[in-house]
Amino acid sequence: MTVTRTAARSGALIAASSGLLATALAPSAHAIVGDGSNRLASVDMTALTQEARKELAAAPAVQVANDAKLDIESTVVKVTPAPEPEPERVVATTTYPDAETTAATEDVEPATPDYASDGSIGAQAISIAMQYVGIAYAYGGDSPATGFDCSGLIKYVYAQLGVDLPHSSSSMVGAGYQVESPIPGDIVWTQGHVSLYAGGGMVVEAANYGSPVRYISQWQDYAVYIRPY
Repeated sequence: MTVTRTAARSGALIAASSGLLATALAPSAHAIVGDGSNRLASVDMTALTQEARKELAAAPAVQVANDAKLDIESTVVKVTPAPEPEPERVVATTTYPDAETTAATEDVEPATPDYASDGSIGAQAISIAMQYVGIAYAYGGDSPATGFDCSGLIKYVYAQLGVDLPHSSSSMVGAGYQVESPIPGDIVWTQGHVSLYAGGGMVVEAANYGSPVRYISQWQDYAVYIRPY
């Protein structure tokens, strides 16, 4: 291959046949200076000025032997990918009726509302009762070990707070005093059944066989509300 470029020595820059500019040939490239008789054969000189043509014709030509080698040093660049971002924590927020706190957890299971935060006996009763949601129903049961019936659950819960109640739904209507507007911890009494009012229209109750202790919307109509403390 032949290039036309002003050069003062064998270390001049040359253009490779691919059209890219290569580095200077080392002395071992066997550069041969010829007469350059054919160096302009493939050059279109119509666009050059007369002065440029003269300078181009006078420029020495460098001929490179066919076995010349061009050593190009290259450095391998290693790219370390950025670490993948850690997954974001998914926080499920659950708000309970009349609860004074909002439970934030890393799963979607609702947490027990903190009714005891206001310090009242009734609120503490609901906080205790919520711990037994899921305990099996048992007729005559009055402890977590045996299971609960409706009045047994309420009797057990208030016993933890020092309030003694009868184990009988019919007798609970006379325990404490009646109120018109219930607050958490009041007994919701109807003939044959009692539950604990939890606020926001919700109750905690042991309803019947096949239904464990549950936190559910109040379904009792024409209920009487009893405050047992």
